[in-house]
Amino acid sequence: MHGTVLQAARGRMGEILAREAPVPGADLVIAVPDSGNAAARGYARGSGLPQDDGFVKNRYVARTFIQPGQELRKHGLRLKFNPLPEIVGGKRLVVVDDSIVRGNTTRQIVRMLRDAGAAEIHMRISAPPIKHPCHYGIDMSTREEMIAHGRTPAEIAAELGCDSLHYLSLGGVYEAIGQSRETHCDACFSGEYPLGGDGDGAGKFALEHELPLARV
Repeated sequence: MHGTVLQAARGRMGEILAREAPVPGADLVIAVPDSGNAAARGYARGSGLPQDDGFVKNRYVARTFIQPGQELRKHGLRLKFNPLPEIVGGKRLVVVDDSIVRGNTTRQIVRMLRDAGAAEIHMRISAPPIKHPCHYGIDMSTREEMIAHGRTPAEIAAELGCDSLHYLSLGGVYEAIGQSRETHCDACFSGEYPLGGDGDGAGKFALEHELPLARV
């Protein structure tokens, strides 16, 4: 995209995240597959920690994020990810993923790792906190559904049950992609919408309510 190989940019996000949010005394870096794979490799490079597969992923389960109900999402997640106690048991883990929206998936992943015997779980997210809905075509939750809305990272960590949580800074994102804010939209992170507004009111449907219907 714009001359940048996205897999390499995701890896750089992980490296910068390791610089911004190290975990002293950690034993192992694992990814939430597949969304966190590239950033986890970058975090391992940047931190000098070993990396391994903490989960086996069932690739015959559809995306849990888009399931219509929370119980269906929970059930799908249990089928989708199988933690490996032989790898994560007794370890102080750095668990890398690309984002957290509602937090339900992350909460279940933390619980599964605890059940598999992980000693510590330190979540590292290779994006800033998602706090605002997208008005421009991404079907996202409302602000009230987003776990980062109105919470600090420490409060989110307590909600998720992990030992610590850190997000990549917005500056770190732009450093990783080698671009600037002038040519990108980061409203879901910053709340600054290119076409105006502050994310309140109609939320993700704001523009649909503002624009007249086309006549045919």
